[in-house]
Amino acid sequence: MRILVICPEQLPVPPIKGGSVESVTYNIFKRMAQSEKVVLLSRSHPRLPRVSRYVGGNLLVIRVPSRKPFAYLRSALGKVAGRSFHIIQIENRPRFVPYVRKVFPRTPIMLSLHSLTFMSRLSQPRANAILRQVNGVTSVSSFVTNTMRRRYPAHARKFRTAIPGVDAAKFRPWSAASKLRLRRRMGLAGSFNVLFVGRMVRGKGLHTLIRSVALLKRRIPNIRLVAVGASWPGVRRQTAYMRYVRSLSKRLRVPVRFTGYVPPSRVHQMFQLGDVFVCPTLFREGLATVNSEAMASGIPVVASNRGGIREVVVHGHSGLLVNQAGSPAAFARAIARIRSNPALRRRLVANGRARVRSAFNWHGTVRRLKTHYRAVRS
Repeated sequence: MRILVICPEQLPVPPIKGGSVESVTYNIFKRMAQSEKVVLLSRSHPRLPRVSRYVGGNLLVIRVPSRKPFAYLRSALGKVAGRSFHIIQIENRPRFVPYVRKVFPRTPIMLSLHSLTFMSRLSQPRANAILRQVNGVTSVSSFVTNTMRRRYPAHARKFRTAIPGVDAAKFRPWSAASKLRLRRRMGLAGSFNVLFVGRMVRGKGLHTLIRSVALLKRRIPNIRLVAVGASWPGVRRQTAYMRYVRSLSKRLRVPVRFTGYVPPSRVHQMFQLGDVFVCPTLFREGLATVNSEAMASGIPVVASNRGGIREVVVHGHSGLLVNQAGSPAAFARAIARIRSNPALRRRLVANGRARVRSAFNWHGTVRRLKTHYRAVRS
């Protein structure tokens, strides 16, 4: 099978700068290329050549140099003009569909949705017009799939799910000695570390977590918040929101270690800094893979009961879910519950790791996606 994959215009593949869409896409198609021929169109980057071959040449990545969406798309499609494919997958950009359909009028198109965001920006008539031009839609969670089916009932049969995996060999528990060495090197030994990993934007809820830690200072005197991430992959400048959370932490006297941007090659190490991982997002997340990565890394998880997160974190079994996503007190109670109950902590860690290994592996994602391809080609 010859597959064309069209990535978004913002970040390069492989995900040397980061980006959840780019990371998921690369992890899927480097495995897909073990049995299929894949051409992947991506944004260019100075550290990457314009053309790369991976997986014995079965994965061809062609990069084009524009961040403007449709200039990028025109240039990218020009690179594959005249080629034939059995299927085309468009990653998280529904507005690309009509342009791709003009160039490939008879090739099955699969739209891949990583969140509700880009479909939600379209009017109902425009979204339905786009859905008429695709043969199938795959999404990262049943939450996204079922939401789309309710919104667009005329196209309900087109929506299917292929939940992303986790590299459980990379995201894994470390020995106590290795973990202590890393924490000492970063000046984070001897404290109870509450870990946040994600973009520093209001919707991810870091300000809520700062207030939660402030509520716990008296009960847990050695508590510390470790905040890993930046406003956007590769960006180091301080935004207004980042200045706000720094100011808030100082005003509430919450000890916070802001790591700033961490490249993807090191993110898995950051999970070893946490005694509990917290995802206080206010978004209706498509999936939020940081939760499954934390579970794979052997850290108990506390997360907002929002969107696709509940498909990863099973409350009381592989983590704790918080129904009041914007409530510092609710998150504080969940953190304190794990801190004060070692048996609960051990159970959440063991079940979380086991759940990831059994339900969230990349080869399973590839198998489900191939099933979707067979359905739209039949």
